[in-house]
Amino acid sequence: MNKVMFGKRLKETRKLRNITSNKLAELCEIEPSFVRQIESAAKYPSIPVFVKLCNALGVSPEYLLKDSLKEIDEPDNLKSLYNKLKNLSPNEIELAKDIIEDILKHRHRDL
Repeated sequence: MNKVMFGKRLKETRKLRNITSNKLAELCEIEPSFVRQIESAAKYPSIPVFVKLCNALGVSPEYLLKDSLKEIDEPDNLKSLYNKLKNLSPNEIELAKDIIEDILKHRHRDL
């Protein structure tokens, strides 16, 4: 796992959500210094803490790990869409999700 990129993405997401490191620590039931150590790439979280971080920030594990995961072999059109989506911020991902859900609702209504 790329500790530096993981910590950077965690910190960036936390700030986008307007959550302090102290508040994130409280939500995850860990020490604030541990949050800062993860963000500075000094330490890795355990799997239970990792899950708590994802839940507290409202992001998928894949989003926080995307710099460390291998690309999935998918059809070109899905790969292209995925490559565009994976660079979005959490807020932009939520907006894209809402748009896709609206498209699917209208599609089912038109069928």
